[in-house]
Amino acid sequence: MKKKNAVLVGALMGAMLATPVLAASETACLQHNRILSWKALDGRTLLVTDRSQNRYTVRMNGGCVGLNNAAATLVFQQWMNLSCLASGDMIGVRTPGLGYASCSVAGVQAGAPGAVPG
Repeated sequence: MKKKNAVLVGALMGAMLATPVLAASETACLQHNRILSWKALDGRTLLVTDRSQNRYTVRMNGGCVGLNNAAATLVFQQWMNLSCLASGDMIGVRTPGLGYASCSVAGVQAGAPGAVPG
């Protein structure tokens, strides 16, 4: 009986310790209504900060016209504020002089590009 309890306790402790590691390896959940600020790193990559000061890297499929223009604004075409921004979601970019362009999200990752998760 003691051996079974020790194995059960060990398994539970291992699962508890592994949960943050597994969560960090999965796709990050950036909710539309939690976005505080964003910065275009280039025509395909956004660095986004949410209200909890978590940083995310959002990569676009192909180039996104006007994304790295300082006056650009983002327009989310799917207004499900509690859902996570995911691959395939469309983001509109409205830029003075260039108008409106639709961009497809390739993926979202936690942290800044090249940052080591900690």
